[in-house]
Amino acid sequence: MDILLVEDERTLAVPLADAMTKAGHRVVTLFDGAAALSWLDEHRCDLVVTDVRLPGADGIAVQQRARKQDPPCEVLVMTGYASVDQAVEAMRSGAVSYLQKPFPMEALLTQVERVASTRALQAEVRRLREQAGEDASRLTGGSVAIETINQRIQKVAAEDVTVLIVGESGTGKERVARALHALGRGQEKPFVPVSCSAIPAGLMEGELFGFKKGSFTGAEEDRTGLLHEAADGTLFLDDVDDVPLEAQAKLLRVLQEREFTQLGSQTAQSFRARVLAASKVPLEEEVAAGRFREDLFFRLNVVPLRLPPLRERSEDIAPLLGELLARWDPENRHRVGPDALRKLVRHPWPGNVRELENALRRALALAGRARILRYEHFLPGGGILDIHGDAEVMGLKEAVANAEKKVIRAALVATQGRKIKAAEMLGISRKVLWQKMKELGLEEDRGTST
Repeated sequence: MDILLVEDERTLAVPLADAMTKAGHRVVTLFDGAAALSWLDEHRCDLVVTDVRLPGADGIAVQQRARKQDPPCEVLVMTGYASVDQAVEAMRSGAVSYLQKPFPMEALLTQVERVASTRALQAEVRRLREQAGEDASRLTGGSVAIETINQRIQKVAAEDVTVLIVGESGTGKERVARALHALGRGQEKPFVPVSCSAIPAGLMEGELFGFKKGSFTGAEEDRTGLLHEAADGTLFLDDVDDVPLEAQAKLLRVLQEREFTQLGSQTAQSFRARVLAASKVPLEEEVAAGRFREDLFFRLNVVPLRLPPLRERSEDIAPLLGELLARWDPENRHRVGPDALRKLVRHPWPGNVRELENALRRALALAGRARILRYEHFLPGGGILDIHGDAEVMGLKEAVANAEKKVIRAALVATQGRKIKAAEMLGISRKVLWQKMKELGLEEDRGTST
């Protein structure tokens, strides 16, 4: 590992450099901050070990310059007792840790080896990705809509801007977010997905911001929040339309001020992660209905991306099935029969790509040793997808509604009325299932349960 050591006390710098060199690292030693800034303009390294107080420029300036490299190099800060506050500030700005002088050599080498292990793992991940030829940056499909989205992903991924991804449940919003992360500058940093719909309103702030022991009843120990876990990576707010209004105000402040405070703490922490958000409904409608803050909407909607439902891009179904077969049938034992494919293309797929994947997994399980996947292999409960003929004798909207009713009723019958299980079978959330039932006039159906 390449290390830059910046320490003005030569009697300390020499043994530190010797110890890291003996541990197998390449070390460049400089004795003032100005020289370190100049060196970083011309060279790259994996780790900067720097004192806080330096002639020419302080260690904070050195850290800031080091973090601007691509990829950013890690920074380990050394400090005397009088400058501990500056070291803490360095930690908030991205330093991996700090050591208070005097410290044992083993403490330094432990920190250095930790960074070395992390950098080696990151390099291995890059190598494996290149070897596997993975292209996580593209959505599968041949439709004009998907190609347009792929082009926009390529354009905005490297920009540190907030992207709002809007699409029905199951259309692949998280995959778009992961593609943006994979192409962005922080691709080796954490990708932290937050399912806003799954967090109860009363726990939202604690999950996002973290909390201190004793800050509320039940807080028996300190816990870091999801904002902290995202670090220099990506925070993906899935189902952001489900964030309660009170939490929306606090989330807006995080995006504006780029800092947050744990519950029960008085100390603000910097927030450096890129923010991506997804909504299953147009947020403009939620703003108009008073359920979503307009100012937060503007903060999130810097670059909008709309994912069309699968029923609007039936030409993508065949390539999607090909990709999913490669994932779930890696030994290539099965293929979709032509008659099944024709009927699957005509299905409206209210659960979108997630429902298509679940149907394929069901078909693979039911096909057994049969090589050709027939249409009936995709059908749970005898006809959940059996809508062929309907679309030919009625308008598209009516046909879709009729098909969705059949799908939902069949799922409820197959799961004996248990909505949670039915939602899982359809590849949608319980909330979306409830909304669909209400929209289609099914909320009065008897025999259903949670």
